[in-house]
Amino acid sequence: MTKERTAFLFPGQGRLPAAPPPDSALTARLIARAEQAGLALRDAVADAGVPPVRTSLAQPVILIDELGKDEALKRSGLTPDLVAGHSLGEFAALASAGVLTPDEVLDLVILRGRLMEEVHGTMAAVLNLPLADVERICAELGPEVVVANENGPTQTVVSGREDVVREAARRAEASGARVIPLKVAGPFHSPLMADAAARLAPAILSLTFRSPSVPVVSAVSGRVERDAERLKSLLLTQMTSRVRFGDVLLRLAEEGVTAAVEVGPEDTLTGIGRRAAPGIRFRTFEEALHGTV
Repeated sequence: MTKERTAFLFPGQGRLPAAPPPDSALTARLIARAEQAGLALRDAVADAGVPPVRTSLAQPVILIDELGKDEALKRSGLTPDLVAGHSLGEFAALASAGVLTPDEVLDLVILRGRLMEEVHGTMAAVLNLPLADVERICAELGPEVVVANENGPTQTVVSGREDVVREAARRAEASGARVIPLKVAGPFHSPLMADAAARLAPAILSLTFRSPSVPVVSAVSGRVERDAERLKSLLLTQMTSRVRFGDVLLRLAEEGVTAAVEVGPEDTLTGIGRRAAPGIRFRTFEEALHGTV
């Protein structure tokens, strides 16, 4: 029997964990490290009924959850042949592939969350409208709204200044789209994040990036990346760059991936993948860990 070629997919800042991360020395250490950085994270992670909503708390919580689940899957015997991440998830993917350590990515994400929280704006998902139409609407409204995510041919996310995003949403709905405002408090993956990206850059540049143990499919380039310095340069532009997740799915198929696991607290990437890449078997963390689906 041919072994499945498996990808681990790490989601971005979306739904927060409904339960604490897998209990391990790793997650305990990361929670303690976040608290030492001034974040009241232990109660937030342990209390699933009152999840944090601020970007500065949400991003470390999600990252620790993803790193704990990555470790749990590997301990169960399931290891990836490739990894990829969506936005915030790219940091977890780099740790999974050994490019950076869990402690290094946590430090970056703590700073990233704080910097992103300072930038005001919003995002909205645009469904059932071709990418070209969404790009045209953004171009008509100027540089303060852009396509931030390409999740599929007719599933995008726009990002920018709140009033301009609302107008883009109105025009998209008039063209037949379904628009869903996202529960984020910033214009992620837009030019409005340029100053925050510049302030994060020194922390990225200070780190030594190691060659990945498995290939990383970058959502910035949309390509398979194997070079450590290339991965560093992509991370420097990640905060302002479009998330090319549709391209990620195409690359996974081209690389012969037959199974993908969403290593995080939700099933968003699983849903996108099942619609956009039917040749790949997508599973959530729980389904993969317990051998279902």
